[in-house]
Amino acid sequence: MSIKEELDPFFDADSVAVVGASRTTGPAAFNAVENMIEFGYDGDIYPVNPKADEILGRKAYDDIGEIEEKVEHALIIIPRKIVPNTVEGCVENGIPAVTIATQGFAEVGGEGKELQEKLVEIVEGTDTRIVGPNTLGTHNLVDNFTMSFIPFKQRDYKPIGMVSQTGLWSASVSGLPYAKELDIGNACDVDHVDALRYYKQDSDVEQIFMHMEGLDPSRGRELLNVAKETIEEEGKSVIILKSGWSEAGSEHAASHVGALAGESKIFDGAFKQSGIVRVKNSRGGEIASKALLELPGMSGNRIGMITHHGASGTLAIDWCEEHDLELPELSNETIKTLEEISPDWLGIGNPLDIWPALMGGPEKTHRAIIEAVLEDENADGILLSLHIADPTTWDLGVYGHIDALKDLVPQYDKPVIVYPVGTEQGETRKELAKIENVSVADSIEDAMRSFHILYRSGKGEK
Repeated sequence: MSIKEELDPFFDADSVAVVGASRTTGPAAFNAVENMIEFGYDGDIYPVNPKADEILGRKAYDDIGEIEEKVEHALIIIPRKIVPNTVEGCVENGIPAVTIATQGFAEVGGEGKELQEKLVEIVEGTDTRIVGPNTLGTHNLVDNFTMSFIPFKQRDYKPIGMVSQTGLWSASVSGLPYAKELDIGNACDVDHVDALRYYKQDSDVEQIFMHMEGLDPSRGRELLNVAKETIEEEGKSVIILKSGWSEAGSEHAASHVGALAGESKIFDGAFKQSGIVRVKNSRGGEIASKALLELPGMSGNRIGMITHHGASGTLAIDWCEEHDLELPELSNETIKTLEEISPDWLGIGNPLDIWPALMGGPEKTHRAIIEAVLEDENADGILLSLHIADPTTWDLGVYGHIDALKDLVPQYDKPVIVYPVGTEQGETRKELAKIENVSVADSIEDAMRSFHILYRSGKGEK
């Protein structure tokens, strides 16, 4: 059986048994059955609760063994001491997917660790796989499927497959709107490697984002190999937020999910060799995700910058140095193009300060210089720091740079990042988001971090 076949029931089962289903409904009820229904799940749900006759109009069962119909997925939300017996029942009834939300296992040591080891023994050699314990389960916005006892809303999503070791990511960081998410919790069975293999084969996923507190050392080499295959063979990007990189953080990771955090420098080197992008916080993850989804890669680290103000150019020089990028001399053709439309007193270099040239007509100036830098072989990526019309009384297209970008950028295989300058930016950002190979940054620093990621990731030279 392939990993896709093994894990499919975790993401979109035809039938689900909820062991420990709550009889309480409404706000703060933590009712998984209610959440599944409200999320749009249209499969069969079998509540298991010996204290109830029915839950939300569905017959309730005393024990999972009483369910005569085929069950593809069991969600377990009961006290930890009786979890092993319930998992045994799942194996006996041929249930292939078991999610254990219950806490108090390896993450607390002692008896909890022993109970988790018992779970592994129960499913070993069977066709049953376990996600968890200590998990919020899976969330699939593509197919309206959730295993969470917290009621998440439907929302817009991008083709991101997420793997986490905490419910924090299930709630979704605003800049990482995943399509599918798997919280592996303590990862007693299904782990990062399994999830990565699954997403590698998933046509709904173009990018994998992984939150990792720790990893079984015996699985490290396989993770790197699968990531390399995913990047090189499938063209998907892999981003890992490896927490626990400080000594104190490493100790906390062990207490949180019972995981071995490992040496940060070792992870850094190994990730880089496999083409994995490593980030240290959610903001870094947002920047990396956006760049890798929206922009083509870079074969070099040279940035051509077009700006309306010299101050942005100074900032760009600083952040280029910080992120191993260069602002090279541009070609004679590019320089000549700007000289022809600029006052003779203006020094021409890189960054290209084109504000004085705009006085002769912003539309023709923007179009000429954007095309020249796109054509320039000395520029692998292009940054524009430009005033926009949103906060003025002028029409949106007055400067002409949006139309020029729409017409020109899709013709080239170069990433273009725009840093808009203006107190209001909504309309400009909306228009720029529609253009192929164009992305919008919140700062010069964010833009340079994005270029660095494009250059160092599997989408460009390593």
